Amino acid sequence: MNAGIPDSHASIYYYDSDYPSPDGKFAENFDEVTTFQGLAFDLQRYLEIASKVNGPILELCCGTGRVAIALARNSHNVVAVDLSSGMLAQFCSALKSESPEVAERIALIEQDITTLSLSQRSFPLAILAFNSLLCITDFHAQCAALKSIANHMAPGGVLLIDVVNPLKLKLQGDSIPTPFFTRKNTHNGNTYTRFAMMGSIEVDQRQRLHGWYDEIDSEGVVRRTPYSLYWRPIFRFELDLMLQQAGFSIAKIEGGHQQEPFTAESPRMFIHARLNI
Repeated sequence: MNAGIPDSHASIYYYDSDYPSPDGKFAENFDEVTTFQGLAFDLQRYLEIASKVNGPILELCCGTGRVAIALARNSHNVVAVDLSSGMLAQFCSALKSESPEVAERIALIEQDITTLSLSQRSFPLAILAFNSLLCITDFHAQCAALKSIANHMAPGGVLLIDVVNPLKLKLQGDSIPTPFFTRKNTHNGNTYTRFAMMGSIEVDQRQRLHGWYDEIDSEGVVRRTPYSLYWRPIFRFELDLMLQQAGFSIAKIEGGHQQEPFTAESPRMFIHARLNI
């Protein structure tokens, strides 16, 4: 999430409904759109990779806990970091539904990852899931985040970065907003529809993501809530140079979460970067 966004922002309030887990509160939210979003298979891929790692895992921009909780359920210790107190409050609420053993495996930390400073600095695996790096909307801040992560990893440690393939984006933007999906609000069970559109790419490579949520309450009244935020898409070789500058080398790029080869038509860039020894 962008720095400075208030806890009351619609994108924080609807986050768990917009980006559901397979075993979330409402099974119907995990619909066919999750494949387009890039959520259908990523947890399985993280678990596969984590199973080969000894030691705690660092998740950056952890949000409300979708990835970290899945890892903890599979016996991994996770240090989960986010700058949004609103996101972390929802994460804490979600942990109340987990067993004490799962909750104890997760350490939550509220920090900006561009200036990350943790006592532990030898993580064998770090994760930047689901476009998290793009939510840092300044090039130099993105570079600072990668350097901060490198400072907290063991030599030879692996950083996983999952971002949308910018070659598949509408860089010219959308002409009108369109309905994205209709789901259940995890807070109250009301049905809502999210309308979304992208602005055109800006000179600093930022792109505005905006629209509104129409939610129907139990009495049939529709409440409309607008939202607006930005991301900064990163191209393949740009990210390669950014990682090199931070001390990483790209070991592998996959085009999705099922080990697909990366091509111009791939929906995702799933990057395995290794910290140089």
